[in-house]
Formats: sequence, C-alpha cells, structure tokens
Amino acid sequence: MPVPATLWQPGMRITDSRLNAKDYQAGQLLISFTNLSAYTQNNSFPEPFPVAPIMGCEIVSGSGVTGRFEARPINVTATGWTLFVLITDTAEGPDTWVNQPIHWTARMPT
Repeated sequence: MPVPATLWQPGMRITDSRLNAKDYQAGQLLISFTNLSAYTQNNSFPEPFPVAPIMGCEIVSGSGVTGRFEARPINVTATGWTLFVLITDTAEGPDTWVNQPIHWTARMPT
C-alpha cells in the first residue's frame, strides 16, 4: 500500500514515493461473532496517516442476519480505528455472524 500523500511545500523534490502516494486507504474485514447485539474490533491502517483520517465503513452483505445491524468507525487515530457493529432492532435479540464482509475507507482530511 502506498504511503499517504504529502501536502506539497515549496522546494520539495519529486520522488517516486511522492508521485505514487495516495491520500486514502481502503480494505475489507470478515467479521464473526456469536450471540451478540454489539461487537467491536480494533484495526490498524496498513500505513499510518500523518493525522487521523476521515473514515467510513459499511456492511456489504445482503444476508438476513446483517439486515438489523449497522457498522461505523469509532476511536479513529492516525494509526488505526475501532469497528463498532451494533444491532438496530433489538426486538428479536442478539445474532451470530460468520465471515460477514465489512468494507472500510479512510482519507486525509482536506
């Protein structure tokens, strides 16, 4: 994964790493848990950001078990974040997930 992009400053030299730098990172997590209404998991970025990035994540499964849940990033830092998955409809109680995909994206603030 390329390093996060550097804000250009007068006098900076052009290098391969700067030309190939990205100001975003993305990935997928496969989440499993048993009989829970909420779940958290700590994650590290493949490459640290200079500052805490702007993040988003989503459940990308159409499985019936995921339909009552939402996912969001919390505790975002320059080096990592925590996935927070929670049930939105408690009427039916906790559920079990097996390898449900979560996609995430992180980008440098503008």
